[in-house]
Amino acid sequence: MIALRSPKRRFLFLGGSCAVLAASAVIFWQARRGAEAASTAEATYFKNIGPHEALGTKAVAHELHKQPVEAVMHNLTLRLTGSLSADDKSEVGSNAMGNVSETRVDRGSFVKKGDVLLQIDPRDAQNALDEGLNAAEELRVRLGLDEAKEFRVDEVPEVESAKVTMDLAERSYHRSENLKKQNAIALESYDQSVTDYRTAVQRYNLTRRLAKQLYRSYRSAMTHLVTLRKAVDDCTIRAPMDGWVAERNISVGERIIALFPGAKLVTLLRIDPLRLTLTVPQQAMAQIKVGQAVTFHTDAFPGRQFHGAVRYISPTVTADNRSLCVEAVVPNSKVELLPGLFVTAELQLDKKESELYVPASAVCNRGDVAAVFAVRGSRICEQIVSLGEREASRVRVLTGLAAGDVVVTSPDGLHDNDPVQ
Repeated sequence: MIALRSPKRRFLFLGGSCAVLAASAVIFWQARRGAEAASTAEATYFKNIGPHEALGTKAVAHELHKQPVEAVMHNLTLRLTGSLSADDKSEVGSNAMGNVSETRVDRGSFVKKGDVLLQIDPRDAQNALDEGLNAAEELRVRLGLDEAKEFRVDEVPEVESAKVTMDLAERSYHRSENLKKQNAIALESYDQSVTDYRTAVQRYNLTRRLAKQLYRSYRSAMTHLVTLRKAVDDCTIRAPMDGWVAERNISVGERIIALFPGAKLVTLLRIDPLRLTLTVPQQAMAQIKVGQAVTFHTDAFPGRQFHGAVRYISPTVTADNRSLCVEAVVPNSKVELLPGLFVTAELQLDKKESELYVPASAVCNRGDVAAVFAVRGSRICEQIVSLGEREASRVRVLTGLAAGDVVVTSPDGLHDNDPVQ
């Protein structure tokens, strides 16, 4: 019986020994790993809390570079949106009728005042002018006019001839009158002299009236010549101002019809300066004045600022959104900005506010959170702040600090609640 159980016991004894050895190995591995973890945690702890806390003694002296929060007074700014528009716009039309024979500009061309934009075939207008000139010249010759002298009706040849006839008839009449008193003339001859004299007077007066009428016709013809010359000049369409061609709506060979007046042939824009149109809420309208500075930027020129000044203020408030329309004039000598651009602007108001700034080196960034170390009594306090725009070596603080606070400019190695040495 004993011989039969002996192998089984040896098997159990060997299994138990192996189990003990395995358990011992696991315990040894865990102990070693825990020691390494403890060593790492200790190193991290010492690194985080600093040597003075690790040693359990007083803080080691740390040279602090401190600086008061800088308070700068600035005018309040009103942030607005708006758009740029041309300072002036001209949609050039034509008073003349005819076929376009030449175009001298295209979209994007720059023109000076008086430059030729389009040319209409002037032959019809020139023929009408020549006809008018001939008619006026015919009247001038008939009246015997001298442009260097003033018009006198009695100097008209036909009037002078009628006056000579009238004077001759008058002398004949007076002789007949004297002969009649002496009964030395036949009544028939006397009556003839009277009739001739009266007829000569009437002819003279009629000739003078006709001469005056012809002179008025001559003056009308001369006035009509002004219109005919203008019609010829209208065939040449010129720029009414300095500007850039935004649109040209007609080409060579097309006909301009007088039945459609006001046709827009060429659109000119003056874009130096530009106008910046802004919509100001009624709450701020009392602070808007002519001459206020405007700063703006546009996505077309990232990172750049442009400047202008308020020039025009609308006299009325819009009824739909109770806002005031304000226009600023923006210099554009380099023609970089163009009408239609959307801008974001800041309008400087007369009211002032204090802006707080700290050195950029004083700010610690913890992910999306910014903090500074402020000196509060005998301790250093970590203060969460919200930041504004950055200017060179300083940054604006919106919240978290107040004027008079002192911050540490070199916060490396500092912790919240450290003592001030």
